[in-house]
Amino acid sequence: MPATFIDFADLKKRVGIEQVLDMLGLRLQGGGPQLRGPCPIHKGTKDRKFVVTPSKDLWFWFAGCGGGDIIKLVAKIKGVGQKEAAALITQHFGTVLELRNGTVPSSGNSAVSGALSRKEKGVLKPLDYLQVEHELITIFGLSPETCREFGAGYAPKGIMRGRFAIPIHDQNGTLLAYCGHTLKSESPRLIFPNGFDPRSVIFGAHRVEEGPLFLVEEPLDLLVAFENGVTNLVCFLADVTPQSLEMLASLMDKRKCPTVEFYTS
Repeated sequence: MPATFIDFADLKKRVGIEQVLDMLGLRLQGGGPQLRGPCPIHKGTKDRKFVVTPSKDLWFWFAGCGGGDIIKLVAKIKGVGQKEAAALITQHFGTVLELRNGTVPSSGNSAVSGALSRKEKGVLKPLDYLQVEHELITIFGLSPETCREFGAGYAPKGIMRGRFAIPIHDQNGTLLAYCGHTLKSESPRLIFPNGFDPRSVIFGAHRVEEGPLFLVEEPLDLLVAFENGVTNLVCFLADVTPQSLEMLASLMDKRKCPTVEFYTS
């Protein structure tokens, strides 16, 4: 077994505190710059004692638990040391760095060059060169209007060149990366930029509203269903795991979705 090294600073750049709240199943109230709720460490009942500031990725408890970053939060709640807490986060989000000839292991999905971390690059800008009208796209029955709605299109250049590039957002609607769907039966069907972990998000989560939820197999299925009048659609970007099901359950609870139906092609 190779030794495992976790760069705390890098981990905190890649994973935000709101993602960790979802990981822990914590649901706080509020808007604007702060979220509030009961203390999850001591199972408190006062709903404004525990404060999270997403813009700074920090938390604080007014009644004595202190505060800190995502690693300290997981350590407090799980009752473990900070190294163990960092390992739990990296295991969940897939950002562990293994000391094996100094290389970073892939996430199990074929990736292409062009790392996209959540904070290292600042705000990711949409690709303005994507083509919403292309003969290969029409094969799937997608209209230019649907492509524009999702910000997707044929990529004539860049790391997604020759593929259908589809933007990926977090639950708040922040653009995280693009995935490239094959248009010519290439393998793999989906590619992602290096540094992006497809297990860390649920595709379409930012569009979910109250009501029944529909789970499809992949992003292209989601766009085709939307083209045909179906909304409240999501899909996973990697193999389904207990962690991804926990993420889905948390999303359903947060957006008040009483049921989920799975549709396969």
